[in-house]
Amino acid sequence: MMSRRMACRVTAVLLAVAAAVPVGTATAAPGPPPPAGGRALTGPASPATAGRTTAGRTTVACAAGRGPYQRQVERWLRLAVDGRQSAADCEAVRAFQTRQGIKPANGYAGPVTWARMRLLSARTAPTDTGTEGASGDAAGPATGAVPDPASGSAAGPASGAATGGASGPAGGVVASGGCPVRSYRVACVDLKRQLTWVQKGGKTLFGPVAMRSGGAGHRTRTGWFRIYWKHKNHWSSLYNAPMPYAQFFSGGQAFHAVSGSIHTTGGSMGCVNLRLADARKLWSVLKTRDHVYVWGRRPGS
Repeated sequence: MMSRRMACRVTAVLLAVAAAVPVGTATAAPGPPPPAGGRALTGPASPATAGRTTAGRTTVACAAGRGPYQRQVERWLRLAVDGRQSAADCEAVRAFQTRQGIKPANGYAGPVTWARMRLLSARTAPTDTGTEGASGDAAGPATGAVPDPASGSAAGPASGAATGGASGPAGGVVASGGCPVRSYRVACVDLKRQLTWVQKGGKTLFGPVAMRSGGAGHRTRTGWFRIYWKHKNHWSSLYNAPMPYAQFFSGGQAFHAVSGSIHTTGGSMGCVNLRLADARKLWSVLKTRDHVYVWGRRPGS
């Protein structure tokens, strides 16, 4: 009798507790996934970029140190050019990075941000290398002659088709700071600005796009060349690596696609590296025997 009454009391207590819990609150429903293409950072935040989280979004803290392109970025953004990172500098750089989709947007004046600024400046006038829009980055004196490979007397090896070397005259002239404007297609490779494009007369047929040329000890050769071989699915036997959409213009040096970022400090082994989409498009623009003009010098090479 006693055990039956005890069981009844326990059952009554359990029923009362169950009745007090609202239906549907035992398990929390999973929240919606973050929207595709959102601005939230991916991966662990480093101490230099860790920030605060509000309303589900991570605000990246400003980078305290100056970047390797601090002065150039300040000049491009029309800030006071002193080469030092200030709070105002960081906010201005971070606003630019946010608009351009550069991540992390931490205000650091690094190679990706500076490359984007150079690209934006070159889009309006790629052949104008005396000034880069608002950057004011001078490209050298506006004097000098550049041999024109299509005007007559030889200014290079006669076997241009075999080596990709220039086989043309000392005829036409052009300002040494830019790419020659000719009536035929010219693939322009600006080593200083790390940009490449194709022009014919006054019309730009491709680009400009960012690129990566040869680093120290492996400089991309300068001068007039011609595309002498195209190999879409080329594999380098020297480096045991793929070279998609390879277009050779000087010995083993070629335009070709690479995986990963092209904005590295060390540079390539001499080739002109491009993003896959850019290399694919350039493949459709250039033909065998088209001219290539390379000038300048990669910073740090």
